[in-house]
Amino acid sequence: MSLDEFKTIKAFFIFQKDSGNTILTRSYEIDKTTTPDPHLVVAFLSAMFSFARSSGSLSDLKVVDMTDIRFSFIEKEGLVFAILASPLVSPLDLQFKLTTIASLFLADYGEEINTMHIIDTDAFVSFIGKVDEIFKGETREMLSSSKNAALFYLKKLVHNPDIGARGAMVVSFTGDILLEYNMDKERMAGAIRILNVSTYMRNPNYLVVSSESTHLVAYKISEGLVLYVDGEPKSGLENLVVKVSDTVRQIKEIIPY
Repeated sequence: MSLDEFKTIKAFFIFQKDSGNTILTRSYEIDKTTTPDPHLVVAFLSAMFSFARSSGSLSDLKVVDMTDIRFSFIEKEGLVFAILASPLVSPLDLQFKLTTIASLFLADYGEEINTMHIIDTDAFVSFIGKVDEIFKGETREMLSSSKNAALFYLKKLVHNPDIGARGAMVVSFTGDILLEYNMDKERMAGAIRILNVSTYMRNPNYLVVSSESTHLVAYKISEGLVLYVDGEPKSGLENLVVKVSDTVRQIKEIIPY
């Protein structure tokens, strides 16, 4: 799921949480008159962090929605990575991309920033290319070898008559279906909608939705991946959850992140 050649992204910022010093800014607005002022953006987000800290909910604050703009941000090692985007963009997609950018940036410049007495923004300009690449590219890819091995475990799960699993799929937190086996299309769409709802849950490990038509189990594989299993409602739910957790453990061993 690319972000449509940046049309849905207005700007990206990296700044220090405590001082508010801007480290990197990137605008994607064609009309320069509508380019967000980085100082105003940083001041706004800093105020939001102060409010969240005073109310004791800092760890839960990741997305702020306004009428025609969505602020999405994460804090890592004293730095804030923030995106200004259209409110139509999935917050899961934004959070995943921010996490990816933050990991790459800290790997490249984490030690350098710690030794800087005065922030030299020119030192980080070359990182803009990586930011563009992440916004433009797919959210998550799996190697063919990993896909084949993971598919083996999905088939093994579904083909076990004692479990009651009818279909399974591996999905990124942004809603990209990376791997699928025997999933019903309607229940597949329902699973994606549930994923969007669970955006606002605090770090869920697994989620179970039981209805007359399905036992739907969503189990976290890693920070960016979820295993969904569509279970027969007449089968035991507890056994299904246990077996899904076993499959997650097996998949974790073959996906290198």
